[in-house]
Amino acid sequence: MKIYIIGCPGAGKTTLSKLLSKKYNINYYELDCIVYDDNNNHIKRSDKEIKKIFDNIINKDSWIIEDVGRNKFNNGLDKCDIIYYLKVPKIKVYYQIIKRWIKQRLNIEHYNYPPTIKQLINYFKITTGYFKKESSKLEKLNKYKDKVIYLYNKDIKHMSNNVYHKK
Repeated sequence: MKIYIIGCPGAGKTTLSKLLSKKYNINYYELDCIVYDDNNNHIKRSDKEIKKIFDNIINKDSWIIEDVGRNKFNNGLDKCDIIYYLKVPKIKVYYQIIKRWIKQRLNIEHYNYPPTIKQLINYFKITTGYFKKESSKLEKLNKYKDKVIYLYNKDIKHMSNNVYHKK
């Protein structure tokens, strides 16, 4: 099974990826961790290095990939069996970003880069930019309409509950 999850920062991609990974026993990959080398001060990798790592992932028998829908990873959309697009209201996303940032500051939740005020502000800028370009991301998915499932808040909660309560 090859699953691709797309959504804005703070929409719940990582949470859903972890749940599905546990349910199906499939590795999940955060593409932010492919683009940026978190073991090396969060430095951006070269395009050649990113492509090599990404191609290695999508050539595996199964995977779960999460991303914001960057064009450089479109061949993952071609190779996946299902695409989940997380459609979460802006206010919920901003709330999630603040909640995550607080948990990271308190060392309750893992982070890939230090949760500074500067990082929080940057996250809001990235998220605002995402929502401005969301219609073009949705339009791109028309090509894959047979394998796209749009998940809204209630759907994501329902999936989470089913994964946690499955025996």
